[in-house]
Amino acid sequence: MGVFGTGQLHDAPMAVHLFDVYVQYKKDTRAIILWLLSHQQTDHVRSQKLSVRDLLAIAECICAKAITMPDIIAFHFRQAIAARNYLSKIFRKASTEKTVAAATENHEFFTSSLTKMYIDLCKCCAKPKDDCNHRYCRDDCNTRDGTAGNQYEVLDSAASNIEPLNLSDEVPCLHGLTEDKDNRTDSSLSMASPAVIDDGLSIIFELYQDIHNIHKVFSEVECVWQKLAHGSSSLITATAVTNTAYALLENIEHRLATSHNISDPSDLLETCLKLPDNVNSAINIANTGKPAIQTIRDLDGSGQAMMNLRRVAANKDNFIDKILNPHAPPQISLRKGPDVSASDSHCRSVLLSNVAQCLSSSRLQNTFIRSGSPIVPELSFFMSREKTATNCLHCASGLSLLMSSYKAYSFALPTGQSPSHCRVQALRFAQDATTHISAVLHHPSMPCRCHGTLAFHLESLKQDIEEYLHTKMFDFYFQSPWVCGAHILEMLHALHYYGLRLCAYRSYVGSVVHMYNVLRQLHDLAPIPVLEALCEQLAELFFPGGRPKKSFKNCYVRYMGGRLRFHAKARHQNGCHGLVIPAHAARANAGFRSVEEEKDGRFDCGRFSLLYRLKERDWRFDDDAIDHRQQQYQTTGDRVTRIDDSLQRTNGSNTTSHHPSSTLLALHSHLTSSLSVLLPTPLINHFSLYLACARIINSISDA
Repeated sequence: MGVFGTGQLHDAPMAVHLFDVYVQYKKDTRAIILWLLSHQQTDHVRSQKLSVRDLLAIAECICAKAITMPDIIAFHFRQAIAARNYLSKIFRKASTEKTVAAATENHEFFTSSLTKMYIDLCKCCAKPKDDCNHRYCRDDCNTRDGTAGNQYEVLDSAASNIEPLNLSDEVPCLHGLTEDKDNRTDSSLSMASPAVIDDGLSIIFELYQDIHNIHKVFSEVECVWQKLAHGSSSLITATAVTNTAYALLENIEHRLATSHNISDPSDLLETCLKLPDNVNSAINIANTGKPAIQTIRDLDGSGQAMMNLRRVAANKDNFIDKILNPHAPPQISLRKGPDVSASDSHCRSVLLSNVAQCLSSSRLQNTFIRSGSPIVPELSFFMSREKTATNCLHCASGLSLLMSSYKAYSFALPTGQSPSHCRVQALRFAQDATTHISAVLHHPSMPCRCHGTLAFHLESLKQDIEEYLHTKMFDFYFQSPWVCGAHILEMLHALHYYGLRLCAYRSYVGSVVHMYNVLRQLHDLAPIPVLEALCEQLAELFFPGGRPKKSFKNCYVRYMGGRLRFHAKARHQNGCHGLVIPAHAARANAGFRSVEEEKDGRFDCGRFSLLYRLKERDWRFDDDAIDHRQQQYQTTGDRVTRIDDSLQRTNGSNTTSHHPSSTLLALHSHLTSSLSVLLPTPLINHFSLYLACARIINSISDA
């Protein structure tokens, strides 16, 4: 292809108005391609890639059949041609005469081919139009003077011809079509359109955008860990944002592999250095922060360290001597500044050696270490499949996230504090958890340890946490803040999972909450903040039909699993019915696990917190996770009907695909606000809550 010349990646992100023009152009070409494929019975409909010559051949077949071209498709043609000419002019101005022909060869050919298709279709498949060969089909289409007006208002289904959009030098971007206009297109436009392999301009835009998205993700992660060091964020929030960033990077890496055949950090760096000079000249030149090329170089350094580890692992004796049983502990020195490549390379090697030691030891037998340690499963796959492993770029991204988060947190800490504080925090959390679990297990309400009971599972959970406490993990990898936060998240999720079931056990907690609600509704009891927070945040657990204001007894039986049952010999119209508690609900209240419990939404951790919802979805921050979170707030009763503004903006702008940094900002803002309330849902201590409610029930029964 002729899109790659000699040059270097520019430090600044692509100009916003250029990318907006490109996004609008992609929408237009997608509509054109899908319309062409909808009238041609070929294998191209099922293929993933098309060439420009394939599109020309399909257009010739449509011309031969004289199929009428809709006005909206003609509009898409004119928009796409105008956008292509505008972008070509921008790049031609930013290039020298020697590089114009080589650098613009592909997208100039695509523009001329698109123009030819449109002219032929106008001649054969539409009413005679005088504007088919007008200014937007000539090379000097953008040299005319004019102003950018809103010309979409003339788009009418009854109109026979539509004026083309003029793009002059002053026009910054193209405005998108409204939804009602897009809905007028053929129904086949809802299908996925194949990619055009000859569209070099699209390749440059998408590659450049992916590169800067990677850079922005790393920048946002570093910013989050700096906030943690300054005390303006929490370890849980920083870890959740980093896990989400790792998942977003995987999406970008998948696009690089499928669209550009790049799955190795060295290939990505080589491709970046081959970007044409005219691309660098046509973007903003405001440099801020760390250059994007340095982020790609760090990824390449991580990839090289992984390849070195795999070469060492090929020799078993050498691997044991150098990695598993080193003669002396490594000397680690974190540095910042322009010349840190040597120290960073040594730190990456130490991190990989620690992960290799973890894979070769018995540490992975612990549940929380096995499922919560970042990059351990990815590196295990990379090391065990030398010829078939294609996740080198993803492993390198995880290793670079470890390094960048560790450095950002360490250098932002106040004087006198150590980065190992996060490891101490994880151990203290595990110790507190075992204390509270032991208090519940020793309570008289937990007499049975039979297999399958809640007490049996709590005993197993306690043993796992104690095993985590007794495992010696004070190396460079396990002291990193991201790893410590990931272990805390794993323990938190397990505690929340069994804590919800503990709240339903013997109905102690629910009875206290229902009694409080009755006193609030009937006797105007002064509000108790903790109980009010429980009624609001765990309403779906305690009040399945909403917080009641009457029929309190029926609502309480419904909470215990009661179902409506009619008498066998009576008619339903007579009202001869009652509430009964089925056997499976009684077993659940007694602490026995049942099959129906898997379908019970009351015990779905993701329904109560976006944090656990993302964890259950492997940190995939997509529209499904956001919609599920929004449904939690759209309930009846006294609960406030609200949706977090940041999440709503993220969902509406589809930032997860084009602006992942905005996704991370919205997630950080939401988690920070949700964890700063009186009783944060992810951090509720269900075990202390259970013991307190059991004491209240005991006092009432003894009175």
